[in-house]
Amino acid sequence: MNQVIEEFVAAARKAAVDPEPTKAVRQVLMNALADPEPIADAIAATEENEILLHEDDTVSIWTCRFQPDQIVPPHEHKMDVHIGVFRGAENNILFRRDAGELKKAKNKIVGRGEVFSLGADGIHSVTADGSEPSLALHVYIGPLMQVDRNLFDWTTGDAVEFTMENFHKMTRPAADLDLI
Repeated sequence: MNQVIEEFVAAARKAAVDPEPTKAVRQVLMNALADPEPIADAIAATEENEILLHEDDTVSIWTCRFQPDQIVPPHEHKMDVHIGVFRGAENNILFRRDAGELKKAKNKIVGRGEVFSLGADGIHSVTADGSEPSLALHVYIGPLMQVDRNLFDWTTGDAVEFTMENFHKMTRPAADLDLI
């Protein structure tokens, strides 16, 4: 792991156990975004779009690269997540459940240098905004990979077990965003 990423992970781990983890994690992300290029370069140098950097009982930290030609399916985390965008922009499409149906609530564009937080009950899908990939760090307050959570069918809104196989199978071309 790159030294700048190691330092970020250490700071985020410490922040996640702070008495006010939301405030502390957001501050760690803002500090890292003050000089974004070292982390952006480290994320860009990886081949995979998503990489788990660290997970324990208090925090999960991922690098996330979203492509402009793909949109990941609506999904939940069941824990707070704080997103810092280091390059490009993320288009977070926010959904709400209404009488068992999944309905689009709004879009939230998170640009370079911005931090966005989504609560434990949030549901979103994500794509890059614009023509370039987005590069971000996502910090979850909890052990994301140990939680049973769901994806949501694009058409019916039905819950689907979150597995990486289902996640990849349900990823769509970003042009389908017009259908949402």
